[in-house]
Amino acid sequence: MRGIIVLLAMSFMLLSGCSNGGAGDSSLMDDIKHSMEKAKVKADEIVHVEVVKDGFQVFYRDGEALNTGFVKNNSAAKWTAFSQESNNLNPETDLSWSANNKEDLLLYFFYGVISNPDIARVITKKPDGSSEKSAKIVTTESGVRLWFTYYDEQVDAPMDIVGLDKDGTAVYP
Repeated sequence: MRGIIVLLAMSFMLLSGCSNGGAGDSSLMDDIKHSMEKAKVKADEIVHVEVVKDGFQVFYRDGEALNTGFVKNNSAAKWTAFSQESNNLNPETDLSWSANNKEDLLLYFFYGVISNPDIARVITKKPDGSSEKSAKIVTTESGVRLWFTYYDEQVDAPMDIVGLDKDGTAVYP
């Protein structure tokens, strides 16, 4: 058991240093894939892994849908599905998005896919301008432009999702 924890800790450090969030054929990726298989999660491709809280948020492709889940960084490496909602990898609008308030993990986030190449920044905020967060944007090896942002506490609707160009002009919605 101690060896598994050490292995996961070393994998965590390796993953933290990866600029694209992927870890190739590392044992961490094998553990994540095994956890997903054990939970009967269908995934065509893991597009990004983000180190968060006490585990790894996994963004994965299933057909033309982007989904996400969480793997705890412990010896059980248990998979937690976030929702049945998924984002279209080729949204008809400039940007797709979903939100999740996962109470049992204390993980509150927004995520989606950017299809408009003019969008250089995504922000999430309350309509009154409070709770504004700038999203992290990742371009995956397969060319998907994924965005996500985390909050420290549960965020309730309504929320605005805004896509900005390089000059800071809103191009979405």
